[in-house]
Amino acid sequence: MQHSTGTPTAAEAERIELAKVGPCMACLVLQIAGLLSARRVVYGCDYNHAKSGNRRRGHMFGYALCVWHHRRHPIEGKTLAQTREIYGPSLMDGSRVFHETYGSDDDLIEQQTHVIELRRAA
Repeated sequence: MQHSTGTPTAAEAERIELAKVGPCMACLVLQIAGLLSARRVVYGCDYNHAKSGNRRRGHMFGYALCVWHHRRHPIEGKTLAQTREIYGPSLMDGSRVFHETYGSDDDLIEQQTHVIELRRAA
């Protein structure tokens, strides 16, 4: 499948790879809010490209999401309902409810950038 963003540059590829090792930005929002324990935050994620007008905004405009938050795949050993009870809505539940719960794409991109900067500084 060809995407509107083309092949990532070296800097874009680095951002994608650093994001994908985790943590999930939606899980992190829940942890910060005191709604999810640190041990439940998922590491090892998909990279969600933010869109505008149903077109990807570019490789630098994305953030990590676990398979639940990105694709609504339940946690191993849990049903969809149990996973949603623990982790909240998935992006597949609709963009509006997802962003009302976790923040805008721009909020999540900013959070992802901050997480990457902290990893680089460590």
